[in-house]
Amino acid sequence: MKILVTGNKGFLGSGFCEKYANEYEIVGYDLQDGDNLLDYEKLVKRSEGVAQIVHLGAIPKPVVGKSFDDYFDNNVRATLNVLKAAVENNVKRVIYASSTTIYGIEKGIPFKTPITEDTPFVSQYLKADMLSCRDVDLSYHMSKVMAEQQLAWYGLNKKVQTIALRFGPINKVFLGTSVSMHNATQAIKCALEYQGEAWYEAFSIVDAIKHIDISKAKTILGYSPEVPNYTPEQIHSTFDQRTK
Repeated sequence: MKILVTGNKGFLGSGFCEKYANEYEIVGYDLQDGDNLLDYEKLVKRSEGVAQIVHLGAIPKPVVGKSFDDYFDNNVRATLNVLKAAVENNVKRVIYASSTTIYGIEKGIPFKTPITEDTPFVSQYLKADMLSCRDVDLSYHMSKVMAEQQLAWYGLNKKVQTIALRFGPINKVFLGTSVSMHNATQAIKCALEYQGEAWYEAFSIVDAIKHIDISKAKTILGYSPEVPNYTPEQIHSTFDQRTK
């Protein structure tokens, strides 16, 4: 299968491409190579003839100094370009790297548990005086919510199949939430190989942890997470530190 991977030289992208280089014909699109997702014409040309797009290119976390405009351009507008390019080239499916930040898993946000894919977004149940997060944390969260809502529009209107993989923090434990590189890359492969129709389906992709239900990913995608063994250096914060 010929696939386009945006962000192929990023942390998750390089991990996926190295692991599955012999199983897919991978076309890369990465800012390190001068490939900007805001360059729509270039993106359209690069995605010609691909069966599916794995969209991993983004600002992948809260970064001090990044503005809301930065997140909007690189995470929201860029995702819209990917979706439009997919439709223009009759691509079957777009697989998007969403995040557990969509559930509010950031410091200073008292997110609800247990978490399932239909858990409300932060803006749907929390008030401003309940938050103690930084601007950049909320900017990242909102950018992933808005990007995923674009997937919903394109998928629910049956313009293109869309799958959102809501990854936990990769290869580390943050607020008690994690997903190993092995589990994350396995989930991307599961989404690529899924034989059913996916007119916007979202899946929580984390290790087997108590506060997030992964039964949907297991049942529909065949996701089968390994049990990772994190070192003390990889454990950044516990579940109980989520509001501190």
